[in-house]
Amino acid sequence: MRVGIFGGTNPNTNPKYMSFAEGLGDILTKEGDIELIWGGNAHGPLAKIRGKFVANGRKDTLVLPKAYEDDLKIMTVENVVLTDLIDERTRKMLSMSDAVIVIPGGIGTIYEFWTAVETKRAREHDAKIILFNYKGFYDGQLAWFDLVNENGFTSIGHGGSPYKTDAKLLFSVAKTPEEVVKYLKN
Repeated sequence: MRVGIFGGTNPNTNPKYMSFAEGLGDILTKEGDIELIWGGNAHGPLAKIRGKFVANGRKDTLVLPKAYEDDLKIMTVENVVLTDLIDERTRKMLSMSDAVIVIPGGIGTIYEFWTAVETKRAREHDAKIILFNYKGFYDGQLAWFDLVNENGFTSIGHGGSPYKTDAKLLFSVAKTPEEVVKYLKN
């Protein structure tokens, strides 16, 4: 199974949000034959997860926009796919992945999550989407999504969209690494 992970890559990430990364990486590398598809650098929780894949001899592919090509100078990565633009990277990762996990991250991660949700709603891909709401990191995003649904912007039967998909069926929310794996298996 090819699993894309969207997430934080800042070297100044709060240690509170770094602590889950190695545990999630360990669990994922012990689950069947998972190949990591990632779009990061040598920093943050995403790099820690990737480190576990490398340490366990698992395959990984970095999808990187040319704007961040300099990151390759400080990393050793065997499989790299370069894209011209950031949105191309997101779409490429989605097309390469059977499932995506969204871990805590910044603006880019939020963009990737909502792009994955909207493009799934539009039936542009069928990858599972798992939002890892570690320590309530995404509670605000989930509250916003509920607000949008409650006011008829995305719920079934409202608006003029040709795709009437129940928004809550577009992604799963996990609070622990074990729940992430459970959703991957289902």
